[in-house]
Amino acid sequence: MSSSPRIALITGGGRGIGRATALALARDGVDSIITYRTAAAEAAEVVAEIRGLGADAAALALDVRDSASFEAFARSVGELLDAQWGRERFGYLVNNAGVSANGAFAQVSEADVDLLVDVHLKGVFFLTQRLLGLIADGGSIVNVSSGLARVTFPERIVYGSVKGAVEVFTR
Repeated sequence: MSSSPRIALITGGGRGIGRATALALARDGVDSIITYRTAAAEAAEVVAEIRGLGADAAALALDVRDSASFEAFARSVGELLDAQWGRERFGYLVNNAGVSANGAFAQVSEADVDLLVDVHLKGVFFLTQRLLGLIADGGSIVNVSSGLARVTFPERIVYGSVKGAVEVFTR
């Protein structure tokens, strides 16, 4: 991206890999919109940390399991971009939000599979689809995966399978 400021939207940016990504980008001068599902206080702390590093940030609630909410979420992103940055688009989408469900193959339930597919595949696919119009020309999309897509354990069969699907989608 050639225009300033550079802005990333990071799902699940309030903790773990998403938080670390947002802070690393802030150190490089990239502003962030981070999302959270339930941990608003943690997300607010990350926003404060980003600002402490000299970048700007905001946090928005998002449940990546709920693809019906993506249209309203995209409108909120557009409104936030305009109000906070005077921009219509952001530069980087980092699909990071995730959950895990562990269990032996024989004990995995349909609800477990649905949850992992909804978060890690449908959420990534349909959120990206909905946000395409807000990503600046020359922007980037990063889909976070896991080594469990290649080497897995019986208790992580569904998680590894869904992350493998994300890798195929990314390619």
